[in-house]
Amino acid sequence: MEAKKPRGRPKKKTLEQEAQEFREVKAVKEPPMSARVYLAGQALAGLLAAHRGGYVRFEEIRREAYEWADKMLED
Repeated sequence: MEAKKPRGRPKKKTLEQEAQEFREVKAVKEPPMSARVYLAGQALAGLLAAHRGGYVRFEEIRREAYEWADKMLED
């Protein structure tokens, strides 16, 4: 015997109910990003933009991004 499907429109949720469900779904516990990794990401964005689509070796640009991050953290 098959289960009957509900008929008609589903009951509307309040905005508060939707927000609560959204929070539960989005609540992913990830460790916070270190300052070094964050700054390296910012430096990487700038380095990639400066190359304007030219050929870039991944290891070289990654190393340079972390060098910039380390310089920024020296202060």
